[in-house]
Amino acid sequence: MSNVIEKLRELEAKANTSIYSRTVGDADWREIDDILDAYNPEGYEVDEVATRYGEGGRWTTREITTYKVTQTDGKTAYFTIDRERPATEMQDGGDFAYEIWEVVPREVTVTKYVPGRAAE
Repeated sequence: MSNVIEKLRELEAKANTSIYSRTVGDADWREIDDILDAYNPEGYEVDEVATRYGEGGRWTTREITTYKVTQTDGKTAYFTIDRERPATEMQDGGDFAYEIWEVVPREVTVTKYVPGRAAE
C-alpha cells in the first residue's frame, strides 16, 4: 500500500461521520485492522506505542491503543483506536464498538504525590 497514512485518515473520516458508534467487524473496521495488524506490511511499519484501559462496566471495558505508522517515504502519523471489549468470558470474541482518530505526541510534565514525609 503506497500511502497507508492517507488511507487511515479516510477511514477515520468515515468512522467519525456517524453519530452512532462504529461496530467492530464492519467493513471499515476490517480494513483498519488489516492495516494495523498486518504480519509483514509492505511499504510501511506499524508500532504499538501505548495501551491503556479506560472505564468499564459489568459487561464491557475500553482498550485504548495508540499506533505509530511510518511509511517508507519517511512520513509518520499516530492513530488511536478506542475499542469496547468484553469484560467477561461469556462475551469472549464479542468486541463491540470502536472509534479511531489521528493524534500527535506531546510531552507533558506531571506532578505525582507519593508516600513520604514533608520537611519539618
